[in-house]
Amino acid sequence: MKKIGLLLIGLIFLLVACSEDVMTYEAKASDFEGGFEHNSQMIIVNGEELMINGNYYSEEKQKTVLDKVLEADNEFPAKHIEKIYKNAKIKTKKDRYYITADDGISLEFQKIGDRIIVDEEGAEFYTMKYP
Repeated sequence: MKKIGLLLIGLIFLLVACSEDVMTYEAKASDFEGGFEHNSQMIIVNGEELMINGNYYSEEKQKTVLDKVLEADNEFPAKHIEKIYKNAKIKTKKDRYYITADDGISLEFQKIGDRIIVDEEGAEFYTMKYP
């Protein structure tokens, strides 16, 4: 009986030690002030302006939401783009960012790390500086 009790206690400790902690990150509108980058694309929200900056490639294997915004604006592929959209607003809920701006812009991102967000297409964006 004593061995079974020790075995049971050992098993409980093993299960507790092996359980994976799930980290959830809180989205804050201020996270976008320094901007996020993916390959040669950057997104920044400064005040009430949403800026998309970088290169647009229409043949990209994995398109980002930024590619889709530029595509909808009929931008030419393989050129450097700098677009500014007015009346940008960021709403957050738990680990999600909801960004809207003029011209029907509506974007959603999820915070998956201290400096990492992922868009609706699964593309990861990173900050260049650590707060």
